[in-house]
Amino acid sequence: MYGDAKIVEFSGRRSATYQDALATYSNAWRSDIACMARFLDPKRGEKVLEIGAGNGYFSVAIAELIGADGLLVATDPSVDQLSALEADAEHGNIRVVQATAEELDIDCRDFDAVWSRGAIHHVANKTAAFGRLSECVRPGGRMVIADIFAGTQLARYFDSVIARTCCTGHEVAFLSREFAESLCALTGWNTPSFHDVTTPWEFDRREDIGHFLHLLFSAKDGITPDECLDAADRFLSVTLTSSGWALMWPMTVMTTTRANFS
Repeated sequence: MYGDAKIVEFSGRRSATYQDALATYSNAWRSDIACMARFLDPKRGEKVLEIGAGNGYFSVAIAELIGADGLLVATDPSVDQLSALEADAEHGNIRVVQATAEELDIDCRDFDAVWSRGAIHHVANKTAAFGRLSECVRPGGRMVIADIFAGTQLARYFDSVIARTCCTGHEVAFLSREFAESLCALTGWNTPSFHDVTTPWEFDRREDIGHFLHLLFSAKDGITPDECLDAADRFLSVTLTSSGWALMWPMTVMTTTRANFS
């Protein structure tokens, strides 16, 4: 999502199919919303900064939790998917800013929290990004990053499958826990904690999983939904549940707080 090439990546076809995936399977990420609420814990009246807001799926949920007295600033280099978010916000408490994480320049400061899900691995200059974020957050404010970390099975899935099947490619740099700890120390954040969290992406039918992945990652022409499902079977876990089927999605959640100013 970051840098000029990434603005192109998440525009046009890539943006449209992503929106289609979440519009067609609107309940697939219910568990991810619960994960956000658990770790970020947005409270009424808080100011929250969201990095890499994508299509605003989490933005709407956060805005509801912070209420009319709160403010969510949703940022993304490509705002194709966010164009109606401000106007449609139920409480009028969402502001959309087109910006990369490392070049973030907004007039808001003293945020209570930063949230990012599935975006930091796209950031080219993570040191600059963490530094920018620390400038925006009040001392004691929290940062929650839910993402793909280096060396995990999900990173292997992306490097082996998504990089070769996504229509725009997927050349990224996954954070390691060690580098994340160093970044926090260098940029004014306290020592982070890491949590391995697997959320079930829920579907009525097994074949829906392949169709969802085909749309979500905007598969190249010639790649079928069945092939997307087969790859998920090989690298992740597709499970029969009491209500249908689930793709088990294993991410890492990093939590930290802004250090006190010296």
